[in-house]
Amino acid sequence: MAVNHVRSKSSNGKRLVQSKLNINNETILKCPKCEMKYSPNSIDDVATHKKYHDLHINGRNWSQTWGIPIHDTTSSTIIATPSSSPFKTGKSVNNKNNERIVMIQENKPAEVKAMLEIMDIVNQELNAPQDENNFWRKPNAEHQGKAIVYIKDKKAVGAITVEVLKQHKCRWMIYETRTLVEHVRPQFTLGISRIWVCRAQRGKGIAEKLLDAARISAIPGQNVDKMKLAWSQPSDSGGRLAKKYNGVKHKSGHILIPCYL
Repeated sequence: MAVNHVRSKSSNGKRLVQSKLNINNETILKCPKCEMKYSPNSIDDVATHKKYHDLHINGRNWSQTWGIPIHDTTSSTIIATPSSSPFKTGKSVNNKNNERIVMIQENKPAEVKAMLEIMDIVNQELNAPQDENNFWRKPNAEHQGKAIVYIKDKKAVGAITVEVLKQHKCRWMIYETRTLVEHVRPQFTLGISRIWVCRAQRGKGIAEKLLDAARISAIPGQNVDKMKLAWSQPSDSGGRLAKKYNGVKHKSGHILIPCYL
């Protein structure tokens, strides 16, 4: 097997490297942006890569009719709403860019299917299990969890799934060492199963807005405190987000992050 590298420059001047693997005289490319491997000689591979690449980098196309606009229960306003919404428009999230946050309706097959496609991308990126969606996708699962999506310019560019926690799952995690604090059983309310923002929209505060939206809307009639939101095995980038969002400094000098098993 031979490995070749094709070098090129991106639009921002950074040098990108596209790997070419020759396996039994068949060329396999690895995309330098979305990191998917595919055969440029296979029509199916090329089509699959195009779909995966666009979703991974730019998000998934999203219908204006999908999802329920999320309300800020503390002020009776809508965090974000489509222009066609029958609800009274309140405080919007950068509405001039057609941005809104919606909750997936588990009894709407098209919405669930679109969210599952996003979760496929998220789980591939995190090397996480693909079968952890039942808590939000089952009908009548109001008290188990929710899936929430951030929409921008008719694309789903960010998503979060949260589940209602049982106390025996809750722990504190030491940020610096990624180890759990023994013999302490804190009480947290919501667990962040997955949180994701497409690559083109990262660093714009979307993840924090998704976290805030989840806290105020996942449990009907309850505004969950920031410190009652726990993380599930955060990645490196997820750990940094957790530290910034609700990490606390212990008297030992370590940063503690709410987490769950």
